[in-house]
Amino acid sequence: VRLLLDDGELAQDEAALLMGLVLSPGTPPADAAAWIEGFVGGTSGGGMLLVHDERLLGLVDAWLTGVPAEAFTDVLPLLRRTFSAYEPGVRRTLGELVRRGPGTGGGATAAGTGTPGFAADFDTVRADAVLPVVRLLLGLDEVDENTDNDLAGVTG
Repeated sequence: VRLLLDDGELAQDEAALLMGLVLSPGTPPADAAAWIEGFVGGTSGGGMLLVHDERLLGLVDAWLTGVPAEAFTDVLPLLRRTFSAYEPGVRRTLGELVRRGPGTGGGATAAGTGTPGFAADFDTVRADAVLPVVRLLLGLDEVDENTDNDLAGVTG
């Protein structure tokens, strides 16, 4: 579901509906725990996916706040299992983001784009600014100099 959501193949409200269905009291706890763990990035992402994607954090928050009071204690072990695997700093940041509330900034979702981490238009000035650093990191400047010298020796 998260991958479909990330690719734009699934609307946010559809993802919320599926989340509510799969994490309902009728789902075996182990299955629900595995689902939520996969949805939020599990242990592989270490919680960073939720920190940087306000949309996903909002989905999890909306689902959790919509859980009926009588089912809330059944849901807690699922979330504890997932969130206990996160680093303490990530858990603290997630707590601060939830306390701050949705849409107050701090996430990586660009305003008006709907795609986390991406602006509406490509910024060529910013993209060009990193090229010298990338060339340096990849050693391309040195390769170009050597290639030019090798070619000079072959043709000269």
